[in-house]
Amino acid sequence: MAPAEAAELTARAALAAHAAVGVIADAPFRAIRGGLSNHAWHVERDGHSYFVRLGGRGSKSLGVDRRSECHLLGAASAAGLAPEVLVCDPDRDLLVTRFVRAATWTRQDARKTENLRRFGATLRTLHSLSLCPGIERIIFSAQATLLENQLGGAESAQPALRRVAVAAFEMLAGREAIVALCHNDLHHLNILDDGDRLWFVDWEYGGCGDPLFDLASFLCQLELTHQQRQVLFSAYAGESGISIDLVEAACRVFDYVQWLWYRLRSASEPGEAGEHSFRAEVIAQRLLSGVVP
Repeated sequence: MAPAEAAELTARAALAAHAAVGVIADAPFRAIRGGLSNHAWHVERDGHSYFVRLGGRGSKSLGVDRRSECHLLGAASAAGLAPEVLVCDPDRDLLVTRFVRAATWTRQDARKTENLRRFGATLRTLHSLSLCPGIERIIFSAQATLLENQLGGAESAQPALRRVAVAAFEMLAGREAIVALCHNDLHHLNILDDGDRLWFVDWEYGGCGDPLFDLASFLCQLELTHQQRQVLFSAYAGESGISIDLVEAACRVFDYVQWLWYRLRSASEPGEAGEHSFRAEVIAQRLLSGVVP
């Protein structure tokens, strides 16, 4: 049986175990492409639309805490930043939310001036939410160590890359700790736009952490120009300003963790090794060049 077929059967069995969503266990599934490690579907039944996700194997080894994700999704959904959660079952790796009829941003959408302002304001709303019990603290240095250890230890990393990362970690360690609810993987494919509001999706790496990394993840993955960054920072921080040096250090840390993640995925998923290795190499060259997007 193909992996996609097996995943769908597993998801249907998990849905049948929940009264709230059991009605869609035998409904037609339409696969949603684009995820790197999970399986997802759009399901419709009786005029209602649902998003169904089955977590991928090995997610824990990549730093995912499904129970923490459930708590974080509850807080984000209540604030109108994420779709309504119907079922979040970490034991079955099952997530079911309302399906939001909205457009997924393109890279071009994410770089538009007005959208940068909207994104900055939405991100400020997320970071202003109260911290909630049950949400894991995300520390990027610990995440890096977790991934390094699975790759054979810190010595397995390219020395030049690790020097860049260590210097960035040291710069960030010198500031007063700020903790907020964070998404930690914000790029255009994780942002939905219904014309009135922005919705953030794919929260599995989120938690309580340093808000600089939400800015860094967006900046790094979308390679914003200096002018675009200024628009975003102004919308996010207002007149209080923001330290460009610290954001750039966070970007280097984020890139290093991304590089480790893709290397681990390349080693554990031979069928996708080529794509993961390519992405890891692009990130490595960016870190070694010393250029922050």
